Amino acid sequence: MQELINASYFANYAKNLSMETFELSKESYTLWDRIRKELSLLVLLVIILLFFVGFKFVYFTAIIVMYSLLLLLKRNRIVTSVSFDDQNKELHIQYYYFIFARGKERIPYPKLNYKLSMKRFGFGAATQTLEIFKGKILSAELRKDGKWSWPEEKTNAICEKLSTIQN
Repeated sequence: MQELINASYFANYAKNLSMETFELSKESYTLWDRIRKELSLLVLLVIILLFFVGFKFVYFTAIIVMYSLLLLLKRNRIVTSVSFDDQNKELHIQYYYFIFARGKERIPYPKLNYKLSMKRFGFGAATQTLEIFKGKILSAELRKDGKWSWPEEKTNAICEKLSTIQN
């Protein structure tokens, strides 16, 4: 039994060695930051609604439902880790969605697409963004500036790794 446990441990250790992982620092997406940044728009909408129409249950319910659906969009994922598994030829993405919920996604290399471009979010200036797709469906966005930004050197390294996979 002990030999089986040791063999399993070393197999997992060897698998982790074959994976190249890029992670966002834990200080940049603490629970308080996620709550504050994601719910600030909801608080603003509620204040505006109270000012113009007063308390109407139907309006508040509609705003909360719409805002919940907005938080579930893939563009609102907080990507925390991107791992390249060259042994299984898969890209692993770990993220938070809906503020508290954690999720994972695996993308096989043959279905992997990416795009590095300038994107405008809200009324701010354009931000360089790396978009990762599973086929034609958006899976993750890594921004170099703004909310949930990734360091430029990590984003560039991920982009280079993606370009070597594509070629």
